[in-house]
Amino acid sequence: MSFTKDEIKWSESLLSGLFFLAVSLMPLSNAHAAGDSVIAQGGNGEVFFAALPDQWQALPRNTQAQSTTAEWLPPGQDVNNWEDMITVQVFPGWAGGDVVSFLDELAAIYKQNCEVSGATPPLKDQVNGFPTGFRLINCTRDLTRNTGEVALFRATVGQNALYLIQHVFRVPEFEIGAQPVTNEAMKQAFEGIRTGWACNQNSKKHPCPPSWQSSLSKLDGKPSVVVIKAPN
Repeated sequence: MSFTKDEIKWSESLLSGLFFLAVSLMPLSNAHAAGDSVIAQGGNGEVFFAALPDQWQALPRNTQAQSTTAEWLPPGQDVNNWEDMITVQVFPGWAGGDVVSFLDELAAIYKQNCEVSGATPPLKDQVNGFPTGFRLINCTRDLTRNTGEVALFRATVGQNALYLIQHVFRVPEFEIGAQPVTNEAMKQAFEGIRTGWACNQNSKKHPCPPSWQSSLSKLDGKPSVVVIKAPN
């Protein structure tokens, strides 16, 4: 069977399996980080909190433009030779937007830059009153790097910004129908991004857990991504 550029036909068993996995790993309001934590600020008291895997290290951020994006790598990997990366971003321009439209835009970007790409249907949910969406996107070969990619995205639309957490696997280029990432690695990635939780310190509709108040009280409220180091 031949495929035109940018098209993958996903099997029903794969889609149903991913749906079951995503739904079974619903976000937890009281999730605790094994490693560092990250707080993405959208402004006006709205924040997005996520836990990071133990011992993962944040990449340096040297410019103001990077303040709304933060990236992490596991031990033994660096910016020039990585296989796993977690990224958290804040998009103020998407405040109040449609989460499916945002995930569709991500899929379109992969479509432009990959030899062949494919995406599962977005999985929508409501978490603490905020629209949330999951999506898995595959790229058999990135045309700029000649490597494959498997990326899991979770977007949360707030009233002041959209918050995106993603786990990307960079793999050797692969054939359509191949499974370049193990089930265990995918499960761990799902479990990692499910810790993401948005709230608003000034809203009873989107309450923040009381245990966060000490950390949240130290923030400046400006759209940004802040790393909170885990206790030694």
